[in-house]
Amino acid sequence: METGRQTRFVFNNPRQLLLGLAVLGFGALVYVSLRPPDQIYFTRLIGIQTPLFTIKCQALTIMGRSLPAFCHVFAFILITASFFRGRLRSYAAISAGWLLVDGGFELGQKYRTRLPLSLFDALDGIPFLESTRRFFEHGTFDPVDLAATVVGTGAAFIVLLLTSRKCAEAETGSRAASTTQPTGDGVYNHDIA
Repeated sequence: METGRQTRFVFNNPRQLLLGLAVLGFGALVYVSLRPPDQIYFTRLIGIQTPLFTIKCQALTIMGRSLPAFCHVFAFILITASFFRGRLRSYAAISAGWLLVDGGFELGQKYRTRLPLSLFDALDGIPFLESTRRFFEHGTFDPVDLAATVVGTGAAFIVLLLTSRKCAEAETGSRAASTTQPTGDGVYNHDIA
């Protein structure tokens, strides 16, 4: 008989992963509803030529213009964090990292003339990054998108803290009923009787 066998899971918090994927899907749906398909990288890849939906409510259209910026940073923070242990420092670093990436892309549209052309040349052959030049050359800086990115980062950080606590509480409550014990570092010990 073997006791104390350890199994590593790929992700640490499935709630964060699933919520992140759901918000990313929702943000993509809003994006394809409000933008012309020829301006969207992933719709050009799969050959969509016409908008999938048309939103006629002006209030939703106005709000929806910056909603994808909120959803993108929010979703990728949650998805990234789901692969790491739920520690405050990890959450802060992940949130700050995605804020820099998304904020940098938004600011890059405003200050595109200051970006080195060699950066675009280096990214031209890399899948998913080859359209970076087009993004900066044809993109439009929007301060509301930048604000949505900041708000999305803060909201994601709060959700990380909440989902981390719920996950810890669920583990604590189920320890007595299960022989599978978390060690606190993403590794679960399975006691086989």
